[in-house]
Amino acid sequence: MVTVLATLWFGAGFLTSETLVMLAAFLVVLGTTVVVHELGHFAAAKWLGMKVEVFSVGFGKRLAGFKWKETDYRLSLLPLGGYVKITGMDPEEEAAQQRHPDAYLMRPKWHQFLVLVAGPAMNILLALAIPFVIGLFFFKAPAYLSQPAIVGAVPIGSAAEEAGIQPGDRIVRFAGIEAPTWGKVRDYTAINDGKPVPITVERDGRQIDLTLVPKARQQAGNVIGDAGWLPRDIPAAQPVVAAVQPGSPAAQAGLEPQDRLIMFDGRPIPNFDWFKQSLQAYENWPVTLVIERQGQTVELRLTPKRIDGEIRIGFIPVPPPPLPLIKERKSVLGAAQYAIQENVRFIVLTVEAFRQIFRGERKVSETLSGPIGIAKASGDAVKFGGLEGLFFIMGLLSLNLGIFNLLPIPVLDGGHIFLLTLDALAGWAGWRLTDEVKQRFNQAGFAVLMLLMVFVMFNDVTRFWWKPGPPEPPPPPVEKPASGR
Repeated sequence: MVTVLATLWFGAGFLTSETLVMLAAFLVVLGTTVVVHELGHFAAAKWLGMKVEVFSVGFGKRLAGFKWKETDYRLSLLPLGGYVKITGMDPEEEAAQQRHPDAYLMRPKWHQFLVLVAGPAMNILLALAIPFVIGLFFFKAPAYLSQPAIVGAVPIGSAAEEAGIQPGDRIVRFAGIEAPTWGKVRDYTAINDGKPVPITVERDGRQIDLTLVPKARQQAGNVIGDAGWLPRDIPAAQPVVAAVQPGSPAAQAGLEPQDRLIMFDGRPIPNFDWFKQSLQAYENWPVTLVIERQGQTVELRLTPKRIDGEIRIGFIPVPPPPLPLIKERKSVLGAAQYAIQENVRFIVLTVEAFRQIFRGERKVSETLSGPIGIAKASGDAVKFGGLEGLFFIMGLLSLNLGIFNLLPIPVLDGGHIFLLTLDALAGWAGWRLTDEVKQRFNQAGFAVLMLLMVFVMFNDVTRFWWKPGPPEPPPPPVEKPASGR
């Protein structure tokens, strides 16, 4: 959910460097997408010869600017987007302004339509332009995402293990998608948390039909689905200790740097990622860990604890090898195809999420985000993806803003286009929509929009600040012999 609002956090507890980066990223992302939107309205109105009184970057009090011809180009106090004031566009303007020859309402309806649709169109163009430029000059992506989905490891207690998936399985069908890549599997796993997903794997030359139920996992305040499996072609960190956190369960059990983890609760440890994910099923549950130290095997007993939101034992592994990346400069045609594919991908996933809402399979509160959610996503994008991450979230927000504004919701551009279309159809039939009907339509839409904004604001607060106490840890997997469950 895209809203043109911002929440400023005050108090020493919130004004950390991470919060400041989040706010800066939020203002850049939201400000750019909204200014681009208003620039579309502005350019269309100017091109059609309408009188534009104000083009403002920001809202509120005018801080600086200049006037050229009839337009005041200004920078305003609140950097939360911008607005354009076109003469005669506001129904409450004086009749003399509305009858000005260059006024919006004096122009043909197709002129009015072009002005209205230009804002969302500019957002969609920005959403296409960002991946196009990235593909043309800076394209890079994890190599495994474009490779066939072959499972490398299956952590204990994961959704993949519960579904009966084994290392070496090749996923030949996932959620109806034939021969999916890891990119497709990742996307459709994320939006199907807690929902059964039909899956077919190839094992020893046979195809086996299974049902996967991705487990819900919190990520940046959002609930996503997690299968837990590890792709075969991702280089993982070795299960070797680099440092031990003082006072942690690992330190209390006697784990030391350079120790290599061999067995965990009777299972061989293929890599650190497998071990880290398998720990999540053992909160406050004593386990046996077999390590290799200077050529000798040592058995340790310890109890994993919740540390910083995850179940851990408190050690840092040796760094993993770098993730193989595909880096290339695409041709103009290739970059255009990439831009279209990325935007279609986002639209398809969004439509699927809303379909799940209407089918009662997904909560609205887990799908819609307000300003706090957008700020959090912007901050995380910069934190984990740098400048590329910032542009990624900007393109995604711009696409959402463009499509959302085209919906026939009163007050939004789509609502105005809907009224304009009704008025044109009524005119052909010899009728006319009265100003009172239009005003009531807009008032009803404004009330609904305000309620929606209040909902997403409350939803954001409950997701990011109003946290319930920690849940009771689930029991670990049922008693397991050394050979497996």
